[in-house]
Parts: sequence; structure tokens; C-alpha cells
Amino acid sequence: MELLLIRHALPVRIEDADGAADPPLADLGRDQSEALAKALADEGVVGLLTSPLRRALQTAEPVARLLGLDAVVVDGLAEYD
Repeated sequence: MELLLIRHALPVRIEDADGAADPPLADLGRDQSEALAKALADEGVVGLLTSPLRRALQTAEPVARLLGLDAVVVDGLAEYD
């Protein structure tokens, strides 16, 4: 068994966020998440965990869709801001 740790794709850059930033993916980030899904298609992935942050959810969505998996959101699984 292998464990793959994958950081979210490129988010929209926010210069001055009030509080914790939770930006969506940039256009390039959406392309990256689609490419990630294709790269993982033949890797035998059997589970998908994600943080509740928007950029992580948006990165996981194409992977879940292409692989036929449900992305399991793990509260508290987030980078320190």
C-alpha cells in the first residue's frame, strides 16, 4: 500500500485577507487538478481524503469524479494560516 500526499492546486492569490484565506482555484489550478485526476487514473487509488478548505475540495473534485470515489472531508485537516 502507498500513501500519496498531494497539496492543493494553484489557488487565486489574495494579497490582503481578513482572517484565514480560503480562495478558490485559479484557472491554472483547475487545469492542474484535471491533470492530477488523469495522472492518478491508473494508480489504483481506493480512497480520497481532503481538508474542508475550498482549494482542497476543488482539487479533489475532478479526482473523485474520474476515479468514481467519494472525497471524504476531514475537519481539522488544514494548513496553518
